[in-house]
Amino acid sequence: MDLSNPNDSLLNAAVASILTIVTVIINLMENEGNDRHGIAREPSLIREQWRQAHMYRILTAGPNNCVHYLRMSSAAFYSLAIILRSNGSLHDTRSVCMEEQVAIFLYILGHKAKNRVCGIEFIRSGETVSRYFNKVLGAICSIQERFVKQAGSDTPTEILNSAEWYPYFEDCIGMIDGTHIQATLPAAIVARFRGRKQVTQNVLATCTPDKKFTYILAGWEGCANDMTILKDALSRPSPHGLKVITGKYYLADAGYTIMPGFIAPYRGVRIHMMTLRRRPYEG
Repeated sequence: MDLSNPNDSLLNAAVASILTIVTVIINLMENEGNDRHGIAREPSLIREQWRQAHMYRILTAGPNNCVHYLRMSSAAFYSLAIILRSNGSLHDTRSVCMEEQVAIFLYILGHKAKNRVCGIEFIRSGETVSRYFNKVLGAICSIQERFVKQAGSDTPTEILNSAEWYPYFEDCIGMIDGTHIQATLPAAIVARFRGRKQVTQNVLATCTPDKKFTYILAGWEGCANDMTILKDALSRPSPHGLKVITGKYYLADAGYTIMPGFIAPYRGVRIHMMTLRRRPYEG
């Protein structure tokens, strides 16, 4: 190469520049690799011991630890785990036992915990937390018909055994109302769910007098009217729609309209149970 030639000089400078850039990139990659390997990771045996100690602390180390951490007692937790195991919905894996899978799911639900926060709590990766959350979610949905059944025509025992309720509410089979649950949504539809209670979904639910859910309809925008959601529930085909039995009714609040199958209080009229108690029953 003749350095006296201007073209050769330009080529030499270009090659030198390229080599310089390549050298810088290689050094950056080596430094990044050194940084990644600079943080020592605990041995797997120690991590597993920490996980077992964490589960022991939640379930057995204190009388209220499980209630505060998982939002249910340890007895209820073990009962749920037995049901999911016997149902075949969940099973132990090589790295995560079934009880820990359920605990991860309940912790996220009970505290609205982020994936990374839950990963720190249970010493798991974000991918592991996400995978087992979805597995437990599917398992819970598979047993919903076992626990959420629509009310029948029989008068609830709580009404029959109560002098304050019977015979005034003899044909009542449950109560109905809506509740707002916070929602995280894509930016394209979040405006539809924004109401006076922030970004929520309005969930319709019915329950028996002993506080057992019999029907749940979720997914409506938080700004939706309760009556609109009820009409949607009634229009859905069986078994997804709300069933109303002829001659029976649900008690509702003032947000609903009085109609066959639903009794709401008259606006501006307060009714106390003491008033009913003093009134003699004329059968």
